[in-house]
Amino acid sequence: MPERTEPSFRLISRDWDAEILAARRAAAGSLRIICPFIKKNALSRLLGGAVGDIEIITRFDLNCFNQGVSDLAALRLAVEAGGRVRGIKHLHSKLYLFGDRSAIATSANVTDAAFRRNHEFGFLAYDPEVVASCGTYFRDLWKRAGADLSLAQLTRWEKQLTAHQRKGCGPAGGSELPDYGADVDVGSPFLPLSTAADPDNQAFVKFFGTAANRAGRDLSIANMIAENGCNWACTYPESKPPRQVEDADVIYMARMVADDMLIFGKAIGRRHRDDEDMASKAEIKARPWKADWPRYVRVHDGRFIDGALDCGISFHEMMRALGPDSFASTQRNLRDGSGNTNPFESYNRKAHMMLTARSRAWIDERLEAALLLHGEVDLRPSRFRPPRA
Repeated sequence: MPERTEPSFRLISRDWDAEILAARRAAAGSLRIICPFIKKNALSRLLGGAVGDIEIITRFDLNCFNQGVSDLAALRLAVEAGGRVRGIKHLHSKLYLFGDRSAIATSANVTDAAFRRNHEFGFLAYDPEVVASCGTYFRDLWKRAGADLSLAQLTRWEKQLTAHQRKGCGPAGGSELPDYGADVDVGSPFLPLSTAADPDNQAFVKFFGTAANRAGRDLSIANMIAENGCNWACTYPESKPPRQVEDADVIYMARMVADDMLIFGKAIGRRHRDDEDMASKAEIKARPWKADWPRYVRVHDGRFIDGALDCGISFHEMMRALGPDSFASTQRNLRDGSGNTNPFESYNRKAHMMLTARSRAWIDERLEAALLLHGEVDLRPSRFRPPRA
């Protein structure tokens, strides 16, 4: 019988992590990647400890790093491994070239979400003509993509991003940060303009208020934010450091009312750092209750409904609609067949709860509609700024 051989062209719609890593193992030499959004964990697996012959074309838009859809840490990993990285504005195509042996064109970014969870589609080609054509496209784009990224540039961008995030204001999803990518003719069918990205971060709902301190539905959201400063920091008790939250995670915020909790906005969070994320003396003087709630998850790029709390999104309605899919813990318990699966019994006495992809989408759809209907709180006035040290 004739020996079975790998087909020269194959469509792929699943198991992207395994497919891409297998192609990489089969051609462990040069690696060429075109991809707008790159996360460190996924890239680390793809590089597999290799050094040297690596070239990556991606986006250098600091707004993408600020929103958490891409990682400066991933680019640093590539450069420190001896790789070369260049940036292009409005990049959207995704292409993986494994030496001269194979090519993968796909909808999948270099993220765990794309490799392991999302519905992605593309092809794997061994056909020499197809691989050569993909190589020609890469080389043409590479020549127009500007200079190689340096470690010094990365360090400057990291400082710039940190300074922006510490301000605690500005529209999430906006474009107030610079894009350092090269301008390239977008006439190519490989480069449609798009800002869509696969979410690859966690999301939490942070609770404000207590059973003995419930707000009225007519409370002004803007006044509430100015009073508690949640547009720049969410507070936690001294005894409960918020270890779950990582940089670029999304924090939805909900205030307790008489018979519900109402989600009034969201922001991008930063990992709690014990040495710097504690309420200062000036902050405790301005808000004495912070003596009992001194730990911070600092947030930035907040978006809040410009209206009364009654304009917010019902937390109870979300739990009724989604059941165990409301929270990561109840969803996991349902999958494992043990533990509590009732969301109404899960959040009591918790400072926050981790959401699922489904509950995050449910909230986002309704929050975006509320922001469109009522407008967004203008966070520029001085009353929304942190007190001076």
